[in-house]
Amino acid sequence: MNYGDWALLQDRRGRVYMFRLQEGGLFNYHRGSIRHEAIVQAGAGQFVATPQGERFSIHHPTLEDYVLQMPREATPTYPKDAATICFLLDLAPGMRVLEAGSGSGGLTLYLARAVGPTGRVWSYESRPRHLERAKRNLSEFEDWGIVSWVEADVGQAQLQPDSFDGIALDLMEPWTVLPALTPALKPDRFLVCYLPNLTQVITLLEQLKTLQLPFLLERTLEVQHREWDVRPPIAHPKFQQVGHTAFLVQLRRVGKE
Repeated sequence: MNYGDWALLQDRRGRVYMFRLQEGGLFNYHRGSIRHEAIVQAGAGQFVATPQGERFSIHHPTLEDYVLQMPREATPTYPKDAATICFLLDLAPGMRVLEAGSGSGGLTLYLARAVGPTGRVWSYESRPRHLERAKRNLSEFEDWGIVSWVEADVGQAQLQPDSFDGIALDLMEPWTVLPALTPALKPDRFLVCYLPNLTQVITLLEQLKTLQLPFLLERTLEVQHREWDVRPPIAHPKFQQVGHTAFLVQLRRVGKE
């Protein structure tokens, strides 16, 4: 590890602490401090301890760690949902994908990793403050230079037909922008909507019929992870669980009947 890198320390209870390594820096804990120099010297995958004997393991933060810990202007797309959106979009390196809105940049990071380093992500956000936060969060963790940031209403965008391999929408009313976005999605490719409540899902599906948009509904799902605390001979579900976050609606563009 080097100065300027992100570091993640994990204590004996599994609690994590993420920060940048700085020359002369200190990690302060309620049971002592650890010099950043000691973390750099030990390296990732090793251990350090405070003078009081509190022991920590040292790690490079994963993308999941970073998204959960990074500064935010809006609630980020949870990693479990962001990873599933990439799966539902069937993304691969070299593809071109559009997202709206950018939020805090959590989904942007997952999309960029899925299509990088040779693909491209276009991220639309109409709120300047959110867009700036998303830009900073991406540039401070992993930036291959493949994200184009656009401060605009995606519903007003002038997009080339059949230009995207996937579209991800984190908008309260995605049906309002679908007429503008549909021609830009390649035939037989996917669009995924991230919707917090079931009323939005029902409205979306009703609007698809009303607007006669060329989509097949592939699936509607929510992602549930149930973590367990396993310390033989004891094993039970963890008392704190991440419950419902959103519904993911996967649509496939098809030809009109």
